[in-house]
Amino acid sequence: MDRFNHYRNSYENELKKKDDLDKSINIPILIVTLIFGAVSYFTKSLNYDCLKPIDYVILGLIGLTFIILCVGIFRIIISYNNGIKGYEYEITGSAKDYEKYREELSEFYDEKEKKVESEFEESLITNFIECIDSNTDLNIFRTFQLFLAKKNIIISLIITFITFIVFLLKQII
Repeated sequence: MDRFNHYRNSYENELKKKDDLDKSINIPILIVTLIFGAVSYFTKSLNYDCLKPIDYVILGLIGLTFIILCVGIFRIIISYNNGIKGYEYEITGSAKDYEKYREELSEFYDEKEKKVESEFEESLITNFIECIDSNTDLNIFRTFQLFLAKKNIIISLIITFITFIVFLLKQII
């Protein structure tokens, strides 16, 4: 594989990873919604006029779930859009700009086609490399934030399940 195609493919892969990261938050958001539904049900079902010790355990588990879930939601927001700041992915120049640069090279090298093509390809490769490096760093950061978000959501899911078991035990006792 020649250098140009290698870097072009790498550039395109990083942009595809960006799109994949944007799509990958759908399932975590669904799970967050389900957990909030379960927590709402538990909270609504408690008799706040006469709280028993087991009710305090349930409230503690609900509070813990809520805190961990909020951290997970924060991580999703950071992964998806870096808060309200957004992510600035590097893109190559416009076709118009590239063609203008190629024409300037052609004039500079007095229309020696091989030299023009070589120089032009080298400038494209340099541009691809700059974009790849920047976009890779962004994708690694976003992937790590999404990993942390999933970790928080899984912990919240486990605590919600434990809350459900305690809630069922309360109903039986």
